[in-house]
Amino acid sequence: MPSIFLSHTSIDKPFVEKLARDLKRIGVNVWFDKWEIRIGESITWKIEEGIRENEYLGLVLSPEALNSEWVKSEIGAAWVKQMQLKKVFVLPIYYRDCDIPLFLADRKFADFRIDYENGFNELASIFGIEETEAITQDNWRKFSNSRKVNWKEFRIREFETLVTTLVDRAIEYNWSSWVGGTANEFSITLSARTDNERKSISIKLIPKTNAYMATYKDAYNPNHLKTSDFDKYVGNSVNACDEFVWREMEEFQNKYGLPIDEAKQFTHRFSRGNESVETAIELAVQVRNKFNWYKGDKLL
Repeated sequence: MPSIFLSHTSIDKPFVEKLARDLKRIGVNVWFDKWEIRIGESITWKIEEGIRENEYLGLVLSPEALNSEWVKSEIGAAWVKQMQLKKVFVLPIYYRDCDIPLFLADRKFADFRIDYENGFNELASIFGIEETEAITQDNWRKFSNSRKVNWKEFRIREFETLVTTLVDRAIEYNWSSWVGGTANEFSITLSARTDNERKSISIKLIPKTNAYMATYKDAYNPNHLKTSDFDKYVGNSVNACDEFVWREMEEFQNKYGLPIDEAKQFTHRFSRGNESVETAIELAVQVRNKFNWYKGDKLL
């Protein structure tokens, strides 16, 4: 199994942590300081150990990284190891525009500056991991035209995350939620009512574009809506949908107060036909877990 030490400066840590998690998902052992160095341990010794024991050193390139004394010392140690091994050890990871060090100027690098997914696939290929193996929860849309990988499973996981996120948000603001059935799959409606106002927000993952679209058309159940009703672009991520919904709920509460009705959450789905149940106990467990889009802990 390939392994990599990720050399970076602290300002780039959010990007590096995401990269580390994605690399672990495709089977790469990752040395990431946040995971490896515990309170009381020698930072210098742990870093030396990490550089010595890993197959590669991934150098995350940014202006701040190249001015970091820690990164400079890690580059120095890595360069010595590369000379001893007489093979490529340092892997340039181009994160943000900066002056490339001379000793890396003629090296091919994984370019993350414009497109994270392209950069990730370039890096994965160095470990002998094919593009189809590099699919993650964040990049499945890129594979939606491929027959080599089961991207639809990642779409399902994302929608489970979306439902869990939006239902938790609905509970916070006392809104009701209803997830669409097979007639309007990958859709959810959030609704609320006060003495003077009612509002519905429905979001659907549109199959042709794999983008999330929304509508304010009055409904409590998305199965009553048509795909053509969804006419407002929201984005291509759970975070985009969550931010969109949060703003709408916050604005509604500021104008009209909390909804007066008791919120109800309908998040179960139907079996897809090939998902059988055998016993009453198994049925109960599956209804709660397998046949439920919601995967959080706020619903009994």
